[in-house]
Amino acid sequence: MLEVRGLRTEHLQNPLGLDNSQPRLGWKLASDGSNVMQSAYQVQASHTEDFAEIIWDSGRVESDQSQGIRYAGPAEQSLERVYWRVKAWSNHGEESVFSEPAFFETGILHASEWQARWIEPERDVELDAYKPVPYIRKEFTVRKGLVSARACLTAKGLYRFYLNGVEGTDHLFTPGFTSYHKRLQVQVYDVTSLLQEGPNALGVMLGDGWWRGNTGGANLRNNFGYKLAFLGQIVLKYEDGSTEVIGSDDSFKTSTGPLLKSDMKAGEICDARINLDGWNRPGYDDAAWNPVVVADDGYDHLIGTHSVPVRQKEKFTPKVLHTPNGETVLDFGQNIAGWVEMKVAGEAGTEVVLIHGEALDREGNFTLKNLAEHVELKDFQEVHYILSGHGTEVYRPSFSIFGFQYVLVKNYPGDVKPENFTAIAIYSDLEETGDFTCSNPLINQLVSNSRWSQKSNFMEIPTDCPTRERAGWTGDAQLYARTASDFMNVYPFYEKWMADLAVEQYADGCVGSTVPTVFTYHQVEEWERVSRTITDPMMAMRRPRPGSPSMLDGSAGWGDAATIIPWTMYLCYGDKKILERQYESAKGWVEYMAACAKTPNEEYKDTPAYHTYTDGELDADYIWDTKFHYGEWLEADTNFSNVMAAMMNAKPTLPYVATAYFAYSSRLLSDMAVVLGKHEDGDKYRKLFEKIKRVYNKYFIQEDGTILGDRQAPNVRVLAFGLADDSKKQAVADRLAQLVTQQDDHLNTGFLSTPFILPVLAEHGYADIAFRLLEQDSCPSWLYAVSKGATTIWESWRGITPEGEISGSLNHYSYGAVCDFLFSGVAGIQPVWEKPGYKHFLLKPLIGGSLTHASATYESLYGTIRSSWEKQEQEIKYRFEVPVNTTATIMLPGLQEDLARLTEQHPGARYEEGRIVINVGSGVYRYEL
Repeated sequence: MLEVRGLRTEHLQNPLGLDNSQPRLGWKLASDGSNVMQSAYQVQASHTEDFAEIIWDSGRVESDQSQGIRYAGPAEQSLERVYWRVKAWSNHGEESVFSEPAFFETGILHASEWQARWIEPERDVELDAYKPVPYIRKEFTVRKGLVSARACLTAKGLYRFYLNGVEGTDHLFTPGFTSYHKRLQVQVYDVTSLLQEGPNALGVMLGDGWWRGNTGGANLRNNFGYKLAFLGQIVLKYEDGSTEVIGSDDSFKTSTGPLLKSDMKAGEICDARINLDGWNRPGYDDAAWNPVVVADDGYDHLIGTHSVPVRQKEKFTPKVLHTPNGETVLDFGQNIAGWVEMKVAGEAGTEVVLIHGEALDREGNFTLKNLAEHVELKDFQEVHYILSGHGTEVYRPSFSIFGFQYVLVKNYPGDVKPENFTAIAIYSDLEETGDFTCSNPLINQLVSNSRWSQKSNFMEIPTDCPTRERAGWTGDAQLYARTASDFMNVYPFYEKWMADLAVEQYADGCVGSTVPTVFTYHQVEEWERVSRTITDPMMAMRRPRPGSPSMLDGSAGWGDAATIIPWTMYLCYGDKKILERQYESAKGWVEYMAACAKTPNEEYKDTPAYHTYTDGELDADYIWDTKFHYGEWLEADTNFSNVMAAMMNAKPTLPYVATAYFAYSSRLLSDMAVVLGKHEDGDKYRKLFEKIKRVYNKYFIQEDGTILGDRQAPNVRVLAFGLADDSKKQAVADRLAQLVTQQDDHLNTGFLSTPFILPVLAEHGYADIAFRLLEQDSCPSWLYAVSKGATTIWESWRGITPEGEISGSLNHYSYGAVCDFLFSGVAGIQPVWEKPGYKHFLLKPLIGGSLTHASATYESLYGTIRSSWEKQEQEIKYRFEVPVNTTATIMLPGLQEDLARLTEQHPGARYEEGRIVINVGSGVYRYEL
């Protein structure tokens, strides 16, 4: 039986507040048959769930497409709900019934429809001090006959809102993090059930958040502005067809309350003795509250919400530790990003302090030393709760989030009991899509660690760590993007963040190293104020005027997020929209690199490339040897002191790294252009890639496969990016294998090349070495951290040395990018760009190492893909699952004589390069070879 299920709009389930009246629709198919493809579909839309009146009917459309279908109904009004459903036909003549309906709602589509005004609860603010949280309230009346109510809200800062004492949503850290001056999101909530006929009350709390709180490793304050502000309107629709708007204006009142400090990094101070009971309910006496100030800010930078909601997720109960230095510490057993909910009873005025950290030192005491190597940790990840003295009190932060496994507890009245503390993980609520298991329990823990680091760092933007910096580092984000898509459906998450990358891109095409930038201020006034106090010229260069790149921006491997991430999302999800939206940004980045390459560098003026012409063009024009670059970053034989010294030097570095990325992004841009039908650009940038490749082979790759520096990373990069000429390719791979063997099967790569080392070894005849690297458990290796008890991925290969010294963040997903090799290599699930998004895919498992079995599951946009293998005494058993409306090519390792065993089941099977190749449609397939 054919069934349509899993309906999504804009990759989201039943989204509200869209600013696109023609959103993308998608669905999955299920069937108990085999080789089932969709042959046609029909989409219907209605304003009512019973579809009594159809507002759009696509009719029968002959197509196998079930993703990226444009809604083509009548132009929708603001705040209008559209229900839609799908019927499908299969290639076997089956016809499904209509699916269960899904829906989407538009937001406020036109700035002119805003009746609310921006309001500010604060008058004079002390710029360098923490400020108390403003509370805002308004009472209003709801008439009889209410049909629906929508709250359209945003803020400068973070907001929580209540209606009649009930919190209006489980979404956290709204309105999210974007480049606020250009893109500020508005959330829309269905609040019909929270209102009552008669008097009602709206209550709002505002937190500093990313707007003016501590951001980045340098703890920039007032990044976007000095004052918090709120904008909101509740739209009431009645049975008689009338509409009423309750909008923020000068009738709203404000006060401060128990939250005396609210900072995402530094933490909170809550004095529960300050009583505001009932402030968010009708009838509260607000005579002593102050009027708000109406601000003259506009609406043109407002957009619909594109965020995946941030929510509270998994919960953990601690073990109570009494450490050697006499302190009491909670160990929650898992490194997370989140907060602790605490129950406490004691005398009024008692101040309980919770300090959050990732580690115990070598003596077993609580420490923050690993996070304080290069930044001052003053007032960091602390909660101060002052008891009211009224029975059992429950507290958890409102606008703070911390990275931690351990919590130091100070001044808790009575015994510290595990049941009084619950750690709650908080992250963007992305659909989990992938899992991998095998016979090696350490690898299984590595998978868990990578997933947890992704959860910890995918909170609104892809951050480097949830502790020290919390910045959207572009290099980290691009190198992990493929693995991120294995574990979760990250398309809407990256699509939203990439839009911010594009709007923050500099006029010359330079891409920031962090997005939104935390290297300098967005607010010109604050930059001018702080700049007057800077006396170090190097610091002044690192913190330029808003709108200008820092000397640390535009680095190879970091700015390439502009090309790598859109292409990766297209490959994994098959949605061209991200290519369309990001194309000019990607092109601007490649043109920036080309301009930098053509800029001569006096340091290299005597090298041959500056005196050699090919076809009338100077070879040096295709070598990027200018600007600052982070390089490979944190190779195994470097430490923080080395890389920080290089960064502070800020001299042009490592042209063989920068030029490789110049080539790679040029090639990706060419591919993007071809997909989008921009064939002239496609030819232009393919030729650019070939020219860079020619120069790269001429000056950087020796005949014996040695590359300048003779380290693992350059050889990995050359093979992964397709830079080696055919005559040199195997030599480069051979030299890489030698370099790994010389390190006794240990890694010596850093952030940029680590994701590729296992695939390129396996692809070039060294699968045995790849598996030895994968299963290595002494330092440096992936499994070393696991053997030391890690529950997340470390920033450094030596996050905790064999001697017990701690260094760097212990929750940094970058090295976890190896997990894509488990999905695409060991299990062999690989998308292909000709039919992206797993519309067609490869199942090409790799057997090796000590593994006796392996299994991966991936929930694609079309359905569940499964791949598993298990060694038996004489053969290997394989099992594969291909979802409906997709096809796959199975490529089994085997011998020529094995082919005969499969030709009866698969007459078209063939033997190629040591594998049996079988093309299949949907269904379950089992083999024993």
